Amino acid sequence: MSSGFADLTVQAHQLVSEGDLDGAQRLLADALSDADPRPGNASPELAEAAGLQARVLVALGEPHSARGWAAFAYAAATRLFGRSDERTVTAAATLAAVLHRVGSDARAARLYSDVIIELTARDGPESQRVLAAHADLATVEYARGQCEVARDRLQDAWELHREVYGDGHPSGIKMLAKLGAMERDCGRYADSHEHLTLAEELCRLHLDADDPLAAQVAGLARAAADPDHVCPAPAPAPAPEPPARTTPVVPAARVPPPAEGPHDLPPYSPPALDDPVETPLYHPPGRAAETAHVPTPRTAPEADGFDDYPWPPSAEQPWRPGADPLPPTVVGLADDEPDGVRRVPPPPPESPSRYLPVHVPRPPAAERRARPWLPLVVLGVAVALLLGTIAVIAGVSRVDDGRDTPPPATSAPTPTSAGPAPTTPAAAEPGTPPGRFTLTDRRDSIVLSWTYPAGAEGPVVVAGGRAGQPQGTFATLPAGSADYIAYGLDRTTDYCFTVALVWSTDTVARTGPVCTKRRR
Repeated sequence: MSSGFADLTVQAHQLVSEGDLDGAQRLLADALSDADPRPGNASPELAEAAGLQARVLVALGEPHSARGWAAFAYAAATRLFGRSDERTVTAAATLAAVLHRVGSDARAARLYSDVIIELTARDGPESQRVLAAHADLATVEYARGQCEVARDRLQDAWELHREVYGDGHPSGIKMLAKLGAMERDCGRYADSHEHLTLAEELCRLHLDADDPLAAQVAGLARAAADPDHVCPAPAPAPAPEPPARTTPVVPAARVPPPAEGPHDLPPYSPPALDDPVETPLYHPPGRAAETAHVPTPRTAPEADGFDDYPWPPSAEQPWRPGADPLPPTVVGLADDEPDGVRRVPPPPPESPSRYLPVHVPRPPAAERRARPWLPLVVLGVAVALLLGTIAVIAGVSRVDDGRDTPPPATSAPTPTSAGPAPTTPAAAEPGTPPGRFTLTDRRDSIVLSWTYPAGAEGPVVVAGGRAGQPQGTFATLPAGSADYIAYGLDRTTDYCFTVALVWSTDTVARTGPVCTKRRR
């Protein structure tokens, strides 16, 4: 039975490559009709056939029929190969795409997050598959109403893809077109026009005139905004403080009762805070390596038939499922506020007093009469005081003449600085690892910090992975780096990280692993 499934899968791949999706679906359906429906009894050949059937059904526009086979293939691959295996990651991406098309966006978002983690550990954060998975997650986030999170994630993915692979790569053009469609649905028409126009220009410069992608982008640029899309209302801004008075206020002609209390200043609101390694850690220049920072916690959108996830090419599977003309509506993963966090409403505005200021009339001051003799009197008093002062000084001088003349005072020595001159820290010995390595767990992200040894000039390599599993390189940072933030992590899984300093191609100094401690 196993060899039979293997032969049928090869034949189905051949039909798909020839464009006969209906023939491939019928061939697989006949073979799978008598298969054991329990994933725990599935063979590797059966799991592969079920996954291919799910992808063919999605390409034919039948996601509800594909859901069962996609879930079967993912469960079987997880049991057979483990969560980090290439075949399991592909099955997870297929199931996530199917779940999004049938409306199960919450679970689809969780699966895409798992796919991003596994692919980042396997391929590096700059790989096309990682960036495409970010784009698919942004589509799900957008569909869930997390418009700002989705747009940010998709723009980050596109900018990094453009920097690494250039302007003319088809996957980057797809991401840019999806971003423009998102912005148009959200009412950001200036940004949408800029990005869609750029996508059309890139198609004209880098693609053939009859390329299907060029026609898809052109049709998307001419489409109207989705009238049913409504962006969630932003959180209400705190009430503005009353402007300070520029004119004095006459006090009220009454004594306020004790119940009113004194007029206090508005409450102070503090400003919100923005918020053993089995793989080689360092690749000297000239060797192939894919390393970079992971895009910010944003994601790119996914559309029906406009998928960005690059299915792994092979001789048996040259085909990319899901190449429909237009992208689906984009979605978002932002859930409610985290546990233990709540918004504090602003204090109610202070109600004004019911009593008006009372004007207290005062009689006008009497007009002063001119006194022409007053300046003469003042001048006479000043002259008398001056003469008295001169007499006192003369008397004191005569008394002092009879006294011994004191010795002349010696000048004090010029003070000198007693503090020691500042010194620079001594250079660390070659082979010294980064010091004071700490981990701050924020559930959705993990903040790593360390001290960079004095005198070192090499790059810093951050590696990590699920607790108990081999670690992979997350990023290579420039010399002097002392912190790193890992995004897109599962909130319930523990992770371990190490940091290494590359002193030379032969000397790499690593810290000990630091792990999260989460309650399941």
